Amino acid sequence: MRNIVKTFERLFIPNRKNDYKPHILWPRNLFYLAVILLIVKFIIFSWLYYFPQTSHFAIITSSKLVELANKERIAQGLSPLVINQQLVEAAEKKAIDMLNKDYFAHTSPNGLTPWYWLDKVGYKYAAAGENLAKDFTDSEYVNDAWMDSPLHRANILNGNYQDIGIAVVEGDINGQKTTVAVQFFGKGSVKVVKPVAIAENKADNKIEIPQPEPSKNVIGEEINLLKGPQVFKERGIISGITEQSQGLIGVITEKSEPVVQKIYIIVLGIISLVLMLSIFINIKVQYPKMILMTVIFLVLIAAIALFNGGAILNKGINII
Repeated sequence: MRNIVKTFERLFIPNRKNDYKPHILWPRNLFYLAVILLIVKFIIFSWLYYFPQTSHFAIITSSKLVELANKERIAQGLSPLVINQQLVEAAEKKAIDMLNKDYFAHTSPNGLTPWYWLDKVGYKYAAAGENLAKDFTDSEYVNDAWMDSPLHRANILNGNYQDIGIAVVEGDINGQKTTVAVQFFGKGSVKVVKPVAIAENKADNKIEIPQPEPSKNVIGEEINLLKGPQVFKERGIISGITEQSQGLIGVITEKSEPVVQKIYIIVLGIISLVLMLSIFINIKVQYPKMILMTVIFLVLIAAIALFNGGAILNKGINII
């Protein structure tokens, strides 16, 4: 115990034994610490870039997007959506079709509408909607993009919807590697109700949703288009992953950068405190070179901490 205290004093507390020059502030030690922090940041950034190419990413992102959508709904006093496996299957088929046919749109080049995929899996609905996204590495950025778009937000907060199904798929569109997400919403119905047609305004890239005719008294399907990631779930893979493993990987992918940033802030605080102690505990004993090197270190680590790799990787999110 005494050795630990002595080591702590030598490292962090300016005193006679270390000649009022804490070892942690030695230029060599600051250099080693800076290199370690840079490597950690680079590893986290690389991980965030790589992870969308894995099946775990698809599973975690799908689950997270459902959680985020329900969080938004509950905040507005709406009932949470329930995952519907038919909608999940429809979203999966739509995502794969987009990758296979090199398009990113609600309607395929050969005229297949979103409702085609719902009919294909046998989902009977009174109302339905679709959100799409691609080019992302973090589910929170996708949800934020959707919520910032009035049409997509309206889908997520539509009180008519009861079910949700999401698929996330990694592949390429027109030779460009990407991650796509398909988010289907629905309200079950005993009988199949044809959706209201969707008209796309090419000029401003917005979707106009015609209202159903009053005489029919039918709830029409609503659609939000997002240029962003799409979510794909592989049912076989999902069944082989435990909740515990999803939780661990989810923490790594969704929380790693914020946690590292907090660690960097703590390091900044500790080094700043040690520097202040070194300057003021014995004002007569000063080491200008050590002070200068420490200030440079603090500026460097502050810059590293402010670097948001997730924001950079998700800057090009495309939603329709």
